[in-house]
Amino acid sequence: MTSPSLDVPPGPGFVSTVTASTGIHRTNAYEVAQLFITHPGPRRPNETTETVKDGMRRLATALHLGPGDQAPPVIGAQLMIRREVVALDYGHDQYVMTIPSPSQDWLGLVGNGALCRICLVIAPLALAADKEETDAHVRASLARGELMWGTTFGRRRF
Repeated sequence: MTSPSLDVPPGPGFVSTVTASTGIHRTNAYEVAQLFITHPGPRRPNETTETVKDGMRRLATALHLGPGDQAPPVIGAQLMIRREVVALDYGHDQYVMTIPSPSQDWLGLVGNGALCRICLVIAPLALAADKEETDAHVRASLARGELMWGTTFGRRRF
């Protein structure tokens, strides 16, 4: 079996297994909305750690994310907002990725045009990972070149 090219966005079957969480990075000078995208690892028939990594690489490529050890590229208005529903346009010609339950503060920032930093980790991260495990996984992924990121912002209709 050959894997799809990196320039083909993953399908909705794969994207539905991806996890996304939102947060806000606050400093005294500014606030940045954040979107953290991971995958919990193989759960479907014929899925392996390698096929998960391949799907995450394809998702990162479709979003035009850059390496985590470089300045994050601006990838355009990929967040679509309608009322309190947010979706990420990841480049598929028919589907988008719904972002579950963003906070009102996050929605307020993104809805008012604030930038949002997307951080995507290629290697699977268990759903049960706590804060320390997640931090260690992100740092290890960055060291291995498996952390991708970019800066996006919202658009009102979808």
